[in-house]
Amino acid sequence: MIIPIEIDEEKENSYLDAWQDAANVMAAQPGFIRTYMFRTIVPGSKFLLVNVAEWESTSHWEEAMNVCPMLGQQIAVAHASNYEAIRTVLPAPRQDLEPGEGHTPASLSPAEARRRVLDGDLTLVDVREDDEWAARHPAGAVHVALSTFPDSLTGLPDGPLAFLCRTGARSARAGAHAIRAGRSAVYSVAGGLEAWETAGLPVGFPEQADPLNNDDRAEAAARED
Repeated sequence: MIIPIEIDEEKENSYLDAWQDAANVMAAQPGFIRTYMFRTIVPGSKFLLVNVAEWESTSHWEEAMNVCPMLGQQIAVAHASNYEAIRTVLPAPRQDLEPGEGHTPASLSPAEARRRVLDGDLTLVDVREDDEWAARHPAGAVHVALSTFPDSLTGLPDGPLAFLCRTGARSARAGAHAIRAGRSAVYSVAGGLEAWETAGLPVGFPEQADPLNNDDRAEAAARED
């Protein structure tokens, strides 16, 4: 569902607060996948904000509208290239997590993760499998597949970690592993690589197939920028 929102700029913050509350209600509904809020980058645009919501089916969305009408928005169409992602809401955490995963990592937007990687304040860790990494990966990331956890955690650099997968589910599990292993300042990139690419952030491709340690990987990934 693509929902352009026509509001005055001075009302943006109050609208976003109300939208966040509504989106959190939606995130607990059956069939919810994710929702993004975009802001225009084109001065004078009729629609300041655009909300993109993903559901498993139309019937799931219609049922959710009975719970929360999402501020009475009307469905319309806007040009995607005129907007940048500013917020992401994922499904509410499930209550049947495997034992020991009660500690969940903090959420970090793709844009903030990218900024902190460039500033040298954070290590971005792609936890998807080898074939997924080989197809494409976020620039500046190192690769440690979730299937190798928790043994591979000891090889990650010190300092803050932000885990990323395709949509955010595996990265949350990776972050839980890291927290249980005693790591602090652990994050999960909201929306994963899909949100990363939606936000227009750069992706890269491996230059070589030879095994690298994590320090070498970080240096190689930085060169992709």
